[in-house]
Amino acid sequence: MAATAHPLMVGHVLHSPSTRYTILECIGEGKFGKVAKCCAHNSSKLVAIKILKKKYFQNVEEELSVLKTISSLNADHFNLVTFYEQFEYLGYKCLVFELLDVDLLHLVRSLNVNLIRPIAKQLMVALQGLKAVKIIHTDIKPDNIMMVNIDESPFSVKLIDFGVAYPISAAMTGLRLQPAGYRAPEICLGLPYSGAIDMWGVGCTLAFLFLNDNLFPAHCEYLMMQSMVEMLGMPSQHQLHFGIYSKKFFCHEVDELGTRWRLLTPEEYKSRNRTKAEEWPEYRPHLSSLDDLLYMTELWDSETIEDRKAFIEFLKELLNMDGEERISPTDALQHPYITGSYLSQEPDSREHQTEAQVIETQSPKDLDAEYPVFDENYEVGLIEAHSPKNWDVEYPVFHRNYNVGLVETNSPEDWDAEYP
Repeated sequence: MAATAHPLMVGHVLHSPSTRYTILECIGEGKFGKVAKCCAHNSSKLVAIKILKKKYFQNVEEELSVLKTISSLNADHFNLVTFYEQFEYLGYKCLVFELLDVDLLHLVRSLNVNLIRPIAKQLMVALQGLKAVKIIHTDIKPDNIMMVNIDESPFSVKLIDFGVAYPISAAMTGLRLQPAGYRAPEICLGLPYSGAIDMWGVGCTLAFLFLNDNLFPAHCEYLMMQSMVEMLGMPSQHQLHFGIYSKKFFCHEVDELGTRWRLLTPEEYKSRNRTKAEEWPEYRPHLSSLDDLLYMTELWDSETIEDRKAFIEFLKELLNMDGEERISPTDALQHPYITGSYLSQEPDSREHQTEAQVIETQSPKDLDAEYPVFDENYEVGLIEAHSPKNWDVEYPVFHRNYNVGLVETNSPEDWDAEYP
């Protein structure tokens, strides 16, 4: 007879084949179950255990398959969360991971491009590793990137949450992947895709670290596409012609120049999709291009115009509207913004490392005076999901310290009917 799940609370002990784990506190919760901070009895090591309800066991098997694949990589070298073991106890599936610190969503107000550089470099190494084992993460966003130890190594990060990751060979055109605001054009349009969608996710994440806001609106799919077009230009004729969902956002128009594609008006979008296009928020500026970021915020004392220009050029490579032309992780690691080749100091000099590339010898407390960007009031609590209502089921509200998660990627049936 299958074990019946019992409520698990602080103080309960989980038994695995290798050790016992005492639950110290719940650090994340969603419809899938919860994530608990636990202490391993055999080593006193603190770990994060993802505790899944039985109804989500199938999803766990898929995640375990991905974790087994990436286990061939050195997790520390490739900046990936370390997975220790899995076991079943009292009707729950338990996945044991290393315990990390705070995610990027709740770490900062905004960051100097010098401080974004080491984070960007580590994410490129992470995606280089995933590409080598042919895995797509599909859910890269600030809350899925965590600081390893903010006091000992303040700019060391790891990529977490492989709950919706899968092999490139399993990619199916038309699936709705990636959270709103971080969704690549090829996913929005229903085109074939690759690991390049993760590069797009990183580009949106780095822009968030710079702006302390999403580069593309996350509360409305129409506004998200509108801002892409305004900032990056129209998708190519090829993309629009072959996109399964192109007509969700665009239409053909005939004029004296012939037939061309254009973005639907908000009224046309509402009529075609039976969904209202939200009003553009008053506080959000309309950026005509990524170059507008150059003077959008004041320069920091340690930041130069050249440094910010290099950052913007890097974003352009990550946010290429065509996934096939988007920069690869390996090429990105050679980009001037990452190497710092345009700086007056030699990239390997100690001064340059401290200032712009690693900055790991200083703690956030030391940086507060010069870089007042760290929020020390990140209390434990729930965060609001910044996604459209129809994504609420797939992306439930999570705890700020949600270490590893599980969401569903099934394409809604109404999309299948409307956009066969």
